Amino acid sequence: MAAVLVAAALALLTAGLAGFRVAKHRAAPQRRALRTISELTPENLRQRAPQPDDKLARAALVRLWALTAPVVTRQRQLLEHNGELQRRYGQARALIDLMAEFNEVMQLTAVLDRLSSGLSRFFAGDGVAIWIRAPQGGFELAVKVAEDFPSSLNPLDRWVATVMAGDAGLILPFWLDSDMPCMAAPLLDAQGQRIGIVALTSRLRPAYTAEDSAFLRTVIGHASLAIQNATMYEFIDTLSRIDPLTGLANRREFDRLLLAEVARSRQSGQSFSLIMADLDNFKQVNDRFGHQEGDRALQQIGRLIQLVPKRATDAAFRIGGEEFAVLMGNTDKTGAVALSESLRGVTEGAKFLPTGEPVTIQPRRRHIPWRRARRSQLDRGCRPSALSGQSRRPEPRQRRLSHPHPRRPIRAS
Repeated sequence: MAAVLVAAALALLTAGLAGFRVAKHRAAPQRRALRTISELTPENLRQRAPQPDDKLARAALVRLWALTAPVVTRQRQLLEHNGELQRRYGQARALIDLMAEFNEVMQLTAVLDRLSSGLSRFFAGDGVAIWIRAPQGGFELAVKVAEDFPSSLNPLDRWVATVMAGDAGLILPFWLDSDMPCMAAPLLDAQGQRIGIVALTSRLRPAYTAEDSAFLRTVIGHASLAIQNATMYEFIDTLSRIDPLTGLANRREFDRLLLAEVARSRQSGQSFSLIMADLDNFKQVNDRFGHQEGDRALQQIGRLIQLVPKRATDAAFRIGGEEFAVLMGNTDKTGAVALSESLRGVTEGAKFLPTGEPVTIQPRRRHIPWRRARRSQLDRGCRPSALSGQSRRPEPRQRRLSHPHPRRPIRAS
C-alpha cells in the first residue's frame, strides 16, 4: 500500500513539474513583452516596434506602439514649439536690450557700432560690417566686427546693386571666400531710404537660413529710427557749428576749440598761434553797394580763407560781422607770420566788388606760449586793441571809398 502511495506521489510530482515547464515555456514571450514594456523610454518609442515570435505578444506590442505614436509625435511638436518660443523670446529680449543701448547715444557712429555688436551677439559671434553711402555715391566702411572687410564698395558692383535692390540671392561678394556663407540687407532710415549695407559672414555655420534673413531685417527695422535720429542730430549739430553765410566755423565753435587748444597746449607743453582779421572799411562796402554785395564779399573772403594752404588741424572761423580768425595748434610765431602773409596775399589779389576795387583785410597775429596759455591772457589777446600793431605790416595808403552822402562823412574803422 505504501509503495502505491509513493508511486502516485512521484507521478503527481513529475506531472506538476512537466506542467510548470510547459506553462513557463508558453509564458516566455509574454514575459519578454512585459519586460520590453517596462524598459521603454521615449527614444525606444521613436524606433520600430519589436517583433517577437509569439503572435499574441507581437500583437500587443504593435498595438502599444500604435497608441503611443501620436503621443510621441505631439511631444516632439511641443518640444520644437517650445524651442522656437525660447528662441523668439531670446531675440525679443536682445532687441529690447539693443533699443536701450540705442537710447544711450546720439552719434551715428555710436549707433552703428552698437548695431554691429548686437548683430554679432545675435548670430553667435559672426563677422558684421556696415557700409554707409558717401556723398560721392560710393559706400564707405563705417564699422566692422570680428572679420576683415573692404573699406569701400563700388555702387556699380553686381553684389552691391543686388543687395540695395533688396535681394542678395545666390550672388557672393567679391571679397568673400567661396566656402564662407554671407547674408546682407540694405540699411534703412526711418523714412525707408536705403542709406547703406549690412553684411554678415560666418566661419562656423554652413549657411544662413530664411529665418536668419528675416530676423536681420527685423533688427534693421528697429534700428532705423535710431539711425534717423542720429543723422538728424549730427546734421543739426553741424549747423550749430557752421556759419551759414561763409561755410566757416562760427563763434560758438571758435570758443569751444580755443578752450580745447588752451587745455591741450598746457598739457603737452606746445604753443599755438591765433590769427584774427577783419575787412577794411566794410561798412562803406555795405553803404555803397548794399548788403547783398556785402554778403557776397564775406562769402568770397570765406572761400579764399579756406583755399589758403594750411594743415588739416588748423581751423578757420567767422567770429562775427566782418571778423575772421584762424587757430593753429602747435605753431610758433614764424608759422603764424607765414600763414598770415599768405592770407593777405590771396585776399589782396581778389577783386569781387562791382567796381573791381579790392577788399583788403588786416591780419593780426598772436603767438601763445604754452606757459602763458591762460584764459585771462587770451581774453586780452583776442581784443583788437591788444593785437593791433604787434604784427601788422605797414599798408600802402588805400583809395578812400566815396560815400553816397558827402555831408555825413564816415570814419574808417
